[in-house]
Amino acid sequence: MRTVALTLFVVLGSTAAASADTVIDLTYDSVMDMVRPEVHPHIVVHHNLHVTISGGNLSEHRDRSAKKYSDKNAMGQVLSSSGDDQAYASWKVAPDGRLVRIEEDPQSTRTMTVTLQPGNTCRLEVVDQLKPGFTEWELLRISNHQMGFFVNYRITGTSCAVRPATP
Repeated sequence: MRTVALTLFVVLGSTAAASADTVIDLTYDSVMDMVRPEVHPHIVVHHNLHVTISGGNLSEHRDRSAKKYSDKNAMGQVLSSSGDDQAYASWKVAPDGRLVRIEEDPQSTRTMTVTLQPGNTCRLEVVDQLKPGFTEWELLRISNHQMGFFVNYRITGTSCAVRPATP
């Protein structure tokens, strides 16, 4: 909790800003080819995550969309904890002050790294890596919430913004 407040203090530049709730808006786009149970080439997915940090607590609201399909979800976590053992994703503060989100999917791991910068700015890096022995990403499909298998998965763009939370 102390690390989060210190990080926000340094980045946002004032005690008042550091003690206020802060929202980090993250977006990224991905493209992939579904190979089973159906074949759908070049699926483009837009992801939004809105992360609110309040003291040592973090809440995340996320949604994603692909053409006519969309879904959303949310989770909360105490930042000094390792996350909920039942959750598939958790946030932590790295020793250098970056916020890191690890998401464990059945055949891959997604790591999202948020680097807070002066002037209420930030940078988002998203890395999706297959686990050893796998050649496909097994991911939850937006259209029916069933698992699908994908190849040629890649991130095509990211954005990151820091703002005070609205009351």
